[in-house]
Amino acid sequence: MADGILYTYPENWRAFKALIAAQYSGSRLRLHSGPPNFTFGQSNRSAAFLHKFPLGKVPAFEGDDGFCIFESNAIAHYVANEALRGVSKEEAALVLQWVSFADSDIIPPASTWVFPTLGIMQYNKQATEHAKDEVKKVLGVLNEYLKTRTFLVGERVTLADITVVCSLLWLYKQVLDPSFRQPYTNMNRWFITCINQPQFKAVLGEVKICDKMAQFDAKKFAEMQPKKEKASKEPKEPKQQEKKEKKEEKKKPAPEEEPDACDEVLSSEPKAKDPFAHLPKRFEGSWFA
Repeated sequence: MADGILYTYPENWRAFKALIAAQYSGSRLRLHSGPPNFTFGQSNRSAAFLHKFPLGKVPAFEGDDGFCIFESNAIAHYVANEALRGVSKEEAALVLQWVSFADSDIIPPASTWVFPTLGIMQYNKQATEHAKDEVKKVLGVLNEYLKTRTFLVGERVTLADITVVCSLLWLYKQVLDPSFRQPYTNMNRWFITCINQPQFKAVLGEVKICDKMAQFDAKKFAEMQPKKEKASKEPKEPKQQEKKEKKEEKKKPAPEEEPDACDEVLSSEPKAKDPFAHLPKRFEGSWFA
């Protein structure tokens, strides 16, 4: 068993993987996901936190023995037991296969499709349609594979099931409405079986699968964007300083030499602009924490 603190923010699906694994293994995790113990965006930027976790990412695990580790799959693996990791060399390889599949094949299109419905990302029709096609492809793979299987690896739940279920969670909650998910009966059966296991329920609670496909909400997206700070009216010293500088310039005698051709070319060039001015501010608390 691996006992310790799991730092995260509320409803972080990546943290769910370690929490569910701990339910099976018996590891005791103390969840720090809100004040006063942890405030995402502040606590994870502190010198003490960055000393343990240099990237400031969550979820992050700090063991009671002082062992520290980040990256959600690594944490889930660490707090799991042998049965979850795969009891044989072959099972362990299959578990790793499905964990990698979730990260490389499910998360990218799922994020592109779901994020705009949560107000996290701007909607792009072409990208969303492509993401839907990619989701159909991975659901088809899972559906065919689960045709003769109850779980992804062996006859019981492993980290493969935990990871893939958590990766599909927001798809089922936001966009996989009855008509879209109807062709994937084997996968639906497996997903419902997993989320109804006591260990899953202890972490996820009652998962409400969507009845209607969520759409992009422009108002929600606007509310999620960082507000521009209004210029302060208090500081007047710079203006006064500018006036002093102008007065001093007037007192200075005009230069005796006239600017040559090179000086004129340089003075006529446009001032360099900030190359990053057009980029949006970084969004925190995204799925890629």
